[in-house]
Amino acid sequence: NNATVEGNGNNDGTRKLSGKVGLVNMGNTCFMNSSLQCLSNTIPLTDYFLGYDYRSEINLDNFLGTKGALVSSYAEVIKHLWLGSNPSFKPDEFKSNLELFAPQFEGYEQQDAQ
Repeated sequence: NNATVEGNGNNDGTRKLSGKVGLVNMGNTCFMNSSLQCLSNTIPLTDYFLGYDYRSEINLDNFLGTKGALVSSYAEVIKHLWLGSNPSFKPDEFKSNLELFAPQFEGYEQQDAQ
């Protein structure tokens, strides 16, 4: 995939959703969704995940990490936000992977975006 945020123009008259896709609130996940939207609008970071093979840089051997699960699910969120055709996306896989890595985010309790 060689897409970038700047290269997502739409000349066929269909609704352009690039970067305008909403995230479904899964209970009490507005903290997570707002953080994902902020990160998504950090254009160099988003371009990295859309236009670069980030997978070759994942450290699969780090015993403290998620073996690439969290970063891969984050990349899926970014792909849906910028390249998706639906007006909203449910980041349930990302939330599940986040919970495995950071158990304090398990469930749907009120959290702060920090």
